[in-house]
Parts: sequence; structure tokens; C-alpha cells
Amino acid sequence: MKILYCIQNTLLEEVLKKKRVINKNSLIIRDRKELTYERVLQIKPDLIMFPHWSYIVPKNIVNNFNCICFHSSPLPYGRGGSPIQNMIKRGYQNTEVCSLLMEEKLDTGPIYLRSKVKLSGSLDEILLRIYEAVADQIKIIKNKNIVPKIQTGKEYIFNRLSTKDNQVDFKDSIENIYDQIRMLDSTIYPKAFLGSGNYFIDFKNARFRDRDSLIAEVVIKRKITLRKAKISDSKTIWKWRNDQLTRSMFINKDFIEYKDHLKWFKSKLKNKNSFIFIGQAFEKNVGMVRIDVNKNIGEISININPRFRGISLSETLLTDSIKAFRKKKPNCELIADIDKKNTASIKIFSSIGFVRQNLVKNIYRYRLNFE
Repeated sequence: MKILYCIQNTLLEEVLKKKRVINKNSLIIRDRKELTYERVLQIKPDLIMFPHWSYIVPKNIVNNFNCICFHSSPLPYGRGGSPIQNMIKRGYQNTEVCSLLMEEKLDTGPIYLRSKVKLSGSLDEILLRIYEAVADQIKIIKNKNIVPKIQTGKEYIFNRLSTKDNQVDFKDSIENIYDQIRMLDSTIYPKAFLGSGNYFIDFKNARFRDRDSLIAEVVIKRKITLRKAKISDSKTIWKWRNDQLTRSMFINKDFIEYKDHLKWFKSKLKNKNSFIFIGQAFEKNVGMVRIDVNKNIGEISININPRFRGISLSETLLTDSIKAFRKKKPNCELIADIDKKNTASIKIFSSIGFVRQNLVKNIYRYRLNFE
């Protein structure tokens, strides 16, 4: 039997090697760009295994090949995103690892095998148990003619957790805070954190000192690292710009076609009077600040990646970008034109020293003088 494995996780790959599921001769795709219909057609696998794959699999692959994925909830309960964290948040002590035949609709396919897995310990410890269960299931599926069974029972959909859900809520119970820290405590996931000023405080290795208190390791790190924009950022920024909520807050609320955006973006990168800064956090691009200078006045705007709204990144991204800009243009004033209804931006710009000047056609102008 020819099996193609799609694996994006080195820890999982090590477990599969240790369990002798794969070896140096196994067919493995690790980069999602390599997972194309043409590439799979060349390989002609009998099965495609997705032991841990966070990306959307092209429909023409799902519909034309036997694809098996693995999900960490007792399906049909817990279809959707972040099954481990959602199970822990709901108070479950155990979960199931299900191997299922993939369909176009997410997590709906018939199930080959189920394995019970404990949800105790850190996320890394839980993942290790899950990966071992996955390896055992793959070995059985390879060696036995198992007919998958249609899912039965009550369906329940989990929502994928966002970065905002990683923030520790100190109004919560000590037990829930402990669960929140441990369910994110992994080398491959962003940690539970608390935002304070320009810094994040990450939590890991939590344990109870007594019934009413926890001990945990903390890492204090700056919220934002800054870099200059480059042409490869074009499509990402275009997607942020056309987000429905983002457009509703912009002065120009029209949807922008990518070809028009790309032309505009290239011109900005070439323009010596345009400055575009990309903010990075959690190893992701989280936002952009752009400053266009004309006659010693710079017009500034900000755009936050929709995935990272609500975790207080805007103020730090703006202040860091302004500091970087001042090194190039130390005597330049800054203005910001903000839609009257965009109360979030008004609050943020006011908090860092911008002062309202006037109102024209429902657009406020704010100004920051460089002393």
C-alpha cells in the first residue's frame, strides 16, 4: 500500500518514526505549497494521511483520493477548531482521537477508529499522548481492512480559539486560570498571556501551590517588533484592508481589487516619502502603520490584522512606528484623518498625544506636533 503522509509538526514526525509508522523512505509532504493535485497525481497514493495538518486541503484532492485525517474530540461532538482547548474549557478530563475519512465538509466523514486520551498536564504532554494514539491508529488502518462507520449522535461545533482567547482573565476561578495556562503550554502554540503597557507577560509550567494559589513561570517580552514592509506583504495587507469591519471604519469603504492594490503598494514602496511599518508578535504579522509625507507633514494610518483585534496592540504599534519614523524625519508633524464613527481609532490616537483639530464632512483631523 502506497501512503502519502502530510505532516507539519516535527514532534509528531518523531513519534511516527519511533513507532515505526514512517521511515526515511516514506513519502512525506511538509510544506502546504507542495500539496497540489498535480503533485498527488504523480505519486498516485492509495491513502493520504493527515496526522496533523492545519491547512485547507484542496477539494480536488479530497474528492479524488482516500484522505484520512485525525480529530481530537468525540465526534460528532466537537467538530471544528481547537478541539483540545474547547474540551478542557468545558471541563472534560478525557477526549477521543478519531481517524476519519475526509469529506468536503469539515469533520463529518465516517470514522475508522477511536482512542481515549487523557487531558491532564500541559498541552505538550497532551499532544504527545494524541500523537501516540494517532501512530497506533495508522498502524492498524495500514494492516487491517477497516470499514469506516458513519458518525452518529448529537453534533456540536467548536469555534477555533483566537489570540484574544489566550488572554488570562484574573476575574476567573483559580482552576480555570490553571486550565487556560496549561492548555496553551506548548512549544508550538502561543502561550496564555497578560498584556500590560508595551509588554506581554507569558505564562507556562503552572502548578498549584495550594488550593487557592498557583505558581507559574513568566516571560516578559515587548509586544511588538517592527520591520519595514516588503513586496511579499502585499497580499496580506490587501486582505486586512478588505476585511468587512476594517472597511466600515475606513474613510474609503470600497472593496479594493487586488490588481489595484498591488499597483498602489508597489508605488508606495518606491516612494521615498512613504513609510510602511509591519508589526510582528506571536511570530505573526499583526498590523501595519503607514505614513505618507507631503511638505513636512506626515499623514499616518493604522491597520490591524483582524485575527489580533482586541489585545491592545494598536497603541504600541503606533508609538514604535512613530519612533522609527522620527529617526528619518525628526522635524515632521503628523496628522491622522479619522471617521467620526471610528471611536476605537479616536481613543487610541488621543491616548498617544494626538489632538483633535477640526471636523469636515464627518472626518476628524488629529495632529501630533514633533518638538
